[in-house]
Amino acid sequence: MPSGTLPPDVVIARALRAHTRTLVAMCTMVVVLMLIGAGALSMAGGNVGDLRVVAGLTMLGAGQVLALAAAAFAGAGWLHIVRAVGTPGSTQSARAVADGIPGEQVEVTGRRLALLLRVTLGVAVLGVTAWAVMAVEGVIGAVVGGVLVAQVAVVITLVRTHLLLHPRRP
Repeated sequence: MPSGTLPPDVVIARALRAHTRTLVAMCTMVVVLMLIGAGALSMAGGNVGDLRVVAGLTMLGAGQVLALAAAAFAGAGWLHIVRAVGTPGSTQSARAVADGIPGEQVEVTGRRLALLLRVTLGVAVLGVTAWAVMAVEGVIGAVVGGVLVAQVAVVITLVRTHLLLHPRRP
């Protein structure tokens, strides 16, 4: 985030807003996956122990854990900024902006999410592969769950690019 001629409080507010929106988006993804899982369990009825259902739900759970990790990265970045800048309008906040702390933290969170993106795609592929090796009957459920894990990767990508690293200015 360029600090250019912007007042320090604006730079801090933009960095905090980017982290807050990232946190909200990833927490929303966790809730959406929970609702999908609840719907899948509801539709499974008496077939909850079926390998297709179990495979799909394990992949869905992995997607939720990865979305929670992304939310944790955003929350940790937000906390780091808040602790580093101090009171709005203070010399500590002006010094923090001059040192580039808000912008650096946005970049750090972006790098963490980029790594998590790779992990998410790896989990999707490895999860389907593991189910194919362990129990072929569960592959269809694993593929459906893998698609949902891939959607977590899409949300991480969108959040990273549009909210965190290249936010639209009001």
